[in-house]
Amino acid sequence: MELFLAGIGILAGLAALYWRWKRRLEAEIAEGADFEWRRLGETDPEILNGLDRARFAAIYRRVHFPRFPGYALACLASFTLSLPASFGLLAGGLFLADKLGLTPQTAAVADLLVDEKSMRFVRAAPPEAALYFVRDLGGFYYFFGVLLIWLLIVAFFMRRYHARQPGYLRDEILRSR
Repeated sequence: MELFLAGIGILAGLAALYWRWKRRLEAEIAEGADFEWRRLGETDPEILNGLDRARFAAIYRRVHFPRFPGYALACLASFTLSLPASFGLLAGGLFLADKLGLTPQTAAVADLLVDEKSMRFVRAAPPEAALYFVRDLGGFYYFFGVLLIWLLIVAFFMRRYHARQPGYLRDEILRSR
C-alpha cells in the first residue's frame, strides 16, 4: 500500500510540474500566435478571411503545442490508478478459473517435474520443492495479466494521440472554415 501511495505522490508531483510547464509554454505560444497573425495579415491576408484573432490563436495553439507529454502523463496515471482494479480482476479470474478446473493442479504438475527422487531441471532440489515451485505459478498469470492491461492502455492512448494529430497551420486554418 505504501508503494502505491508513493506512486500516486510521484504522479501528483509530475502533474504539478506538467501544469507549470504548460502554463509557461502557452504564454510563449500566445506570443507566437500574435506574431504569426500580424505576419499573415501583411503577407497573406486572404487566408485570414473569416477568422478572428481568438480563433486563430486557438488553431495556432492546437498546431504548435506539444501533445506527447500530456498523453504520456495520462498514460502513466492510467497505469498507476488501474493497478488495484487490475489485481482485483486478475485475482477474481484466477479464482474462477481454479473453481472451474481450468488451472493445473499443483500435485499433477509437480509429478511431471519430478524424476526419481529429484526434480528434472534442478537435480539438487528434493521432490517437495516442485510443489512450492508450481504453487507460485499464479504469479505468471498476474505478471502477464498486468502487462496485457498496460498494453491495452497504451494502445488506447496511442490511437487517440494519432487520431487527433493536427496538420500544418495553413491546412488547419483552411479546415476550420
